[in-house]
Amino acid sequence: MEMRDFDYYEARAQDVKLEDITSCEGNAEILRRLRDQSWDTSLNRLSIADSYVDDWFIVGEGDDLGWLGYFIGKSEYLGELFIFSWGEEEHIEAFIEGINRNRSIACLSIYADIGGVHFRNLLPFFRNNINRLAQLELNFEVGLECAQSIAFVLDENRYQSLESLRFEDCNLGEAGFAVIATALRNQPQLEELHLDHNNIGLTGCIALGETLRGWGTSNLKTLDLDNNQIGDQELQALAAGMTNSTLEELYLSDNLITGAGLRSLSEYFQSESCCLKTQNVYRINFGDEGAVALADALMGNKSLTSLHFFPHQSGITNAGWAAFSKLVCDPSSINSTYLSNHNIETIGEHGMRGTPIYIRRYLDLNEHLGRRHAAIHKILKSHSDLDMNPFFQWKLKLLPVVINWFQSARCLQSRELSALYKFVRGMPALTVVSYWQQQGINNQTRRRRLDVEEETAWVRLGGRPRDEGNVEFIQIGAKRMRQE
Repeated sequence: MEMRDFDYYEARAQDVKLEDITSCEGNAEILRRLRDQSWDTSLNRLSIADSYVDDWFIVGEGDDLGWLGYFIGKSEYLGELFIFSWGEEEHIEAFIEGINRNRSIACLSIYADIGGVHFRNLLPFFRNNINRLAQLELNFEVGLECAQSIAFVLDENRYQSLESLRFEDCNLGEAGFAVIATALRNQPQLEELHLDHNNIGLTGCIALGETLRGWGTSNLKTLDLDNNQIGDQELQALAAGMTNSTLEELYLSDNLITGAGLRSLSEYFQSESCCLKTQNVYRINFGDEGAVALADALMGNKSLTSLHFFPHQSGITNAGWAAFSKLVCDPSSINSTYLSNHNIETIGEHGMRGTPIYIRRYLDLNEHLGRRHAAIHKILKSHSDLDMNPFFQWKLKLLPVVINWFQSARCLQSRELSALYKFVRGMPALTVVSYWQQQGINNQTRRRRLDVEEETAWVRLGGRPRDEGNVEFIQIGAKRMRQE
């Protein structure tokens, strides 16, 4: 078979008829749009497959993937490339060489097995797009050889623009993922890491935990570890590296975690650097022990707003729900209620159909009132008789603050009147003195206003009269005006 490289296609590009190198008109049209280099007609998204889908390049008999690679390499507008098939791998080296010459692709997704050798051959593409490539996605069975090639590419350079890595359904295994996780130490700029369905095991979790810890300050916002056979020991290894992370979303669904594993997250949740907003633990039977562990860990946490799980699959009984109730509103004392979690808005599934209504009411307060007003509302609802005596040492200075505090809770006017009554009853003499002091202040204010009005009137009349005979009359008139 004739060897074809980029130079072969370059020499024939001017004269080639696209209909002669493709199996259908649709494929010819795709090559035409890649070749035209016009911003309004060129392709910015290309999918390659072996079964028919509208607007996809369908690899069939008569298609030369080398020509497709050549035009991909020449394109200045192609931003996303999705590879679902390599065809029968004829001219695959020329196809990869063409991809390597491209400098416009920001998203590369490979859903067909490429093998370790061919992936390593893509290294020039990654080098050429070190400041362009934003997302790399692999979704095929990755063997150890291919995993080592992936690690080699990731360890070669820091890809400044690379924000998202998706290795989904790759079945990397412990050894395969461990080498990739170690290579990721060179990519602290990543914002998303999706690793679901990979069976990463204890070795992989230890490697990932060390990478997270080694990053120090990183940009990672999303970590997806769904369905990885992660148990308590694996989660403990991960948690050790998450303490200083900037994660906002953590997905742990479909794993083998119990309450002991969830308790290992306590230090992370209570650290000042914790930024986590969403945690998913769907389809995990963590039971009451896990519910208590999560509730204890989230006490004092100020970032998490959503804790997602399916109540009917979690194994939680009334004891577990009691722990969550105490988390969002601890009625044992006013201070305990104040220190409850006023940030979390969802416990359970979306819509919270299986979450007890008494917990949902507190979560609704958190969502709609905000931390400060939610705390006030819970205190007033949970403690029917507030002791005002501790406030008396500041006399009436705190009374406006107390009134504003009650008004913030709305719809609790009777409690506001009760507090005012306790202030008046506790300091009757001070209340009366304050009343007359206020009256004196009001009278002084009125006199100053009249003086200003008098002076303004004289100015409008051209000034005060200089006739001494009229001065006494004027003074008498001004005195009467003040008395009135």
